[in-house]
Amino acid sequence: MSAADWRALLRERLQDSPVAFDAPLRRAVTLRVGGPADALVELESERDLLAACELAAERELPVHVLGRGSNVLVRDEGLRGVVLRLGQAFRALRVDVATCRAEAGAGLANASFVEGCREHGLGGMEFLVAIPGSIGGAIAMNAGAHDGETAAYLEQVRFYEAGGGVHSADAQSFAFAYRHSALRANEGRLVLGGTFRLRSMPDAEIRERRDRIQQWRREHQPREFPNCGSVFKNPPGDFAARLIDAAGLKGRQMGGAQVSEKHANFIVNRGDATAADVLALVDVIRDTVHSRTGISLELEMQVFPLPAREPRAAAAS
Repeated sequence: MSAADWRALLRERLQDSPVAFDAPLRRAVTLRVGGPADALVELESERDLLAACELAAERELPVHVLGRGSNVLVRDEGLRGVVLRLGQAFRALRVDVATCRAEAGAGLANASFVEGCREHGLGGMEFLVAIPGSIGGAIAMNAGAHDGETAAYLEQVRFYEAGGGVHSADAQSFAFAYRHSALRANEGRLVLGGTFRLRSMPDAEIRERRDRIQQWRREHQPREFPNCGSVFKNPPGDFAARLIDAAGLKGRQMGGAQVSEKHANFIVNRGDATAADVLALVDVIRDTVHSRTGISLELEMQVFPLPAREPRAAAAS
């Protein structure tokens, strides 16, 4: 089947979701670099999720999950096959004040989740306002900041399993660790939503916590240039930013990509960066820090396309 044929078939099978072909992904990621997607689907139903993935399996097309485009880098050659993003249908928030539980769609922005919970007198996850992105990404990578992490509040996850459909499972099924879980896209899963247990808190206390974290972000993180958030995970007992700064790399530039002069664990796009520029700078940082300290920095940023998925046992359901 030709590319034109599978594209026509994809458009035909989608009932609720718009699709764009040869879509420039630099507009869809916060770093503003990367090549085009063969097909970019803005999912508006689980029915269309299943339809898109079934077609991709039939035609042996790669499937990529982009989320809200933060904490990711798309290579300059772009992405072949089908790229999925969660649309408005996956941004709902339902709060049960009596049980202090909040059920959020994976496409809901982290800041919107925090604010929606605050309006119902529930708090505890204000750290999410320091993390650009969505609830789905926060769950999949166990996002955290300011001594808080997502998994500590997560009770249940709704997710799509490649070849296995949509399931719900207890959060403890997914081996959460520092910036990792078995729900990341390279595990063949797509988070659709989660249920969280929060705390009943006075509004003034929630606002104070939220505002303090937002102020910290304004003072310490670069906002004047596009970026993808933290590039490297913190190594045990240390901070990636401190190691990069100590190596004299603040302000180091490769093409249009630069180590932020405000926060060394951020790479910013000065306006004309390519993905190749960013990856070259990542290599310089890793090599320099390792030569000085013996520490090998591990990427927190995901580079697309992801490596091929390894075979594994059947997933939780």
